[in-house]
Order: sequence, then C-alpha cells, then structure tokens
Amino acid sequence: MKTGEGFKGFAWVLTALAMALTSTGCGEGDVADSNDWNPRTVCVDGQCGLTAASASDGGMAFDAGTTFDAGTTFDAGTAADAGTTSDAGSSCETETYDPKLGTLQLQQGFVAAESAPLHEGTGPLGVTPGPAYSLYTLVSGSPNGPHALYSLGTWPQLSLGVTPLLEMPAADSYNHRGDFVETDGQRVIAGVNYPGTLAVYDIAAPAASTSIPLTNLTAAGVIPGAFLLTTRPLGNSPWEYPWEGEAGERETLVALRTDTAPPTRTTVVTFPSENRSSVSLSVSTHGVALVSYYDPAFNLVTRVVAPAAIAQAMTSGIPFSLADAPVMNTGAPAVRVVRHGRGVSVLRIGPPAPNSPYAFDYSDVSRFALRVTNAGATVTAGARQPIVVFPDRCTQVTDMTAIGPDLLLRVQDKNGARLVRIQQAP
Repeated sequence: MKTGEGFKGFAWVLTALAMALTSTGCGEGDVADSNDWNPRTVCVDGQCGLTAASASDGGMAFDAGTTFDAGTTFDAGTAADAGTTSDAGSSCETETYDPKLGTLQLQQGFVAAESAPLHEGTGPLGVTPGPAYSLYTLVSGSPNGPHALYSLGTWPQLSLGVTPLLEMPAADSYNHRGDFVETDGQRVIAGVNYPGTLAVYDIAAPAASTSIPLTNLTAAGVIPGAFLLTTRPLGNSPWEYPWEGEAGERETLVALRTDTAPPTRTTVVTFPSENRSSVSLSVSTHGVALVSYYDPAFNLVTRVVAPAAIAQAMTSGIPFSLADAPVMNTGAPAVRVVRHGRGVSVLRIGPPAPNSPYAFDYSDVSRFALRVTNAGATVTAGARQPIVVFPDRCTQVTDMTAIGPDLLLRVQDKNGARLVRIQQAP
C-alpha cells in the first residue's frame, strides 16, 4: 500500500491533506470525491490537489505569538517564498526535471547528494545511526493491516526485502495510520496507531523480537538507552478523551528503556490540556525533542523540550509538563517536522496562487539550527535556512526522514518516487 493512505476523521485531515497533494497524473477535469482516506480533490492541467472547498484546511494557522521565536516571519515577498505558489495554468508535461529533485529548487547552502528509487509499497522509514545506514520500512496491506516490517537494505542501494522481518496482525477495528519506524542500531521498533501494537525487532537476535500492546501510538524517537513513544493508557481510545471532554487520562510521552532487561517504561512528558492528538516526535542529534500535536482549533503546535528536561524526568521518574516547553515558531504553517542533525527541518505551506483551486500550496522545506546551552536546559533556534522551494506543483515532498546528520527527502513526481539525501554544503 502506498504511504499516506488510510487517514480517516477530521482530526487527521491536515496530515491526509499533506499527503494527498502528492498525486501527479489525473485526467483533465476529473474530480475525486472525498472518501474514507482522501479529501476532495480536483484536477487542473493533469495535476491533482485539494480544492478550496475543504473547509477544514483553512484552520491550520500556526501560532507565531510565542517566546520561542526562530527569528522568521512569513514574507510573501522574499526570494524563498515568492516563487513557491503554483501556477495553475502551467503543465507539468513541459517542465524540465532534475533527475534527483525534479522541479524543486535547491537553495544556497545545501547540496543534493545520492538519490535512490523507492518501491511502491514502501511505508514509513527508519534509518540506523550509521556510519553504514540501514533502512527499514513498515508495509501495510490496508489501513487495518496486516502490517510487516521489511529491510530496505543499506543506503543508497535500496531494495525491498523478499521476506518480512516481523509480521504484525491485522487490527479488529479501524487503524488511523499513525505508523512509524525507528531504530537505535540494535533494535527496530515499528508502531501502528490503534488499537496499538509496538513491534520490537532485535537486529542481532531476531528470535528475541517481541510485540508490546500500547494504545494510540502516534510517534516515536530515540534517545540514548531508550525509545520515546507517544501513547495513551490501554483502554483509552483517541475517540474518547479529550475529543468529547470526557474524563480520562491524557496522552503521555513514555520512555521504553532499553538499558534494562526486560525493557521498562517511564513516563517522561505529560501533554497539555490543549492537546487533541499528538502528530510527530523528533529528537535531534544533540537530544532536543520536538513534539507536535493538534490543539482544539486543529492548529499544529510544535513544542521544544530541552535535553536536560528529558534526562531529569528519566532519573527522577517525575514527568515534565509539555505545557512548560516553548512553542517552535516556523514563520508559516508547517505540516511536517523532523530532526535534521543539530536542528530541525519543516515542510511549510504558503497562501495559494491567485485563482488557484487549491486550498494551499507547499512553500518550502527549511531548516532551523538548534543551539543547546546552560547544561542542556536551554534551546535557542537560529534563523530559517531554506533547503528547497516549490516553484510549481509538479514535484512534491511526501515525507522527510533523518539520515545521520543529513535529511532524506521523499520526492514524488511523474518520474516516480525516490529518496534524495540533502547535505549542508561544505
């Protein structure tokens, strides 16, 4: 199954929206009505995109009024932003495509290194720490499963394995596809959202692999000696609390400690009351945790947790309140946030072009360096560094994954799906 399918429900509209923009070849004038997994789309000059009639798309305003200011504002007149809205009158068939980046425009300070084609069934990716980077993916037969963990080989020679490393059974109820894969180089974890199963694959001793039931898994990250997981307690589904204001335990960030035998769990972060559902979790190479969630207005909020706060919670057993963490200001609405070395990269959106039928257009992928001081207690963001900008809708970024200190862009256009490694210029 292609990555990005299986979204259902208003809470996941924004994530589905980001993935739905990857289609590149529908019939002129065709309209795809919304269904269980796709919001309403329309075709313009052979390009599929979201219609402005998707009312839920408009509520994605990023909260820029925070103390954690990355020093940027969304300026439609800047060079990085001005050329990123699509021209609905242009045809992708006549565009010139770079073999790696397609029509994406690489910005100063970055280079496109190796690229590798992706198998159609490739799902979320996990990459070992290196120096040889092994890739793993979760392949799903349907939103309910079954799911299976596969090897993709070693970068950049990628090939989907013939035999699954670990199989996960189909769910009894609908799975909302908060799937992820993470690895610390010794183990690979793969999670599916609800009812929730965490598969733990032991690379050196496959027979020691196991599965752990955890409800409402949505994201994972890696810190020394532990995997970080966003989860709700067993029996507390995402449809219950806080969707309808019912009593119950809130979502938490749990550390699955791999430095103990068997692995033990420690709650390290509690989510604020404004959280409706966590979306993503990334940990930079120097230990800064970026935790993203939807607030009651369905804005995507990303909070920055300093390394010292995680370490103290691990040691004391007293969770850190995410409400006390500053909010990351990316200068424009973001739909994807991932670690990128000692920093974070975000996929941002901008206003649509005049008379565009789309609700929004991707603007750019940009990086923010994160500086850690005060013995790991303080995190400061640098200025925005654009990596690539979108001059049109012909090539899209459908996902982003860290590879060592670099970034893997998952790119899709008429020439197929591929991964492109982005490095900072020497």
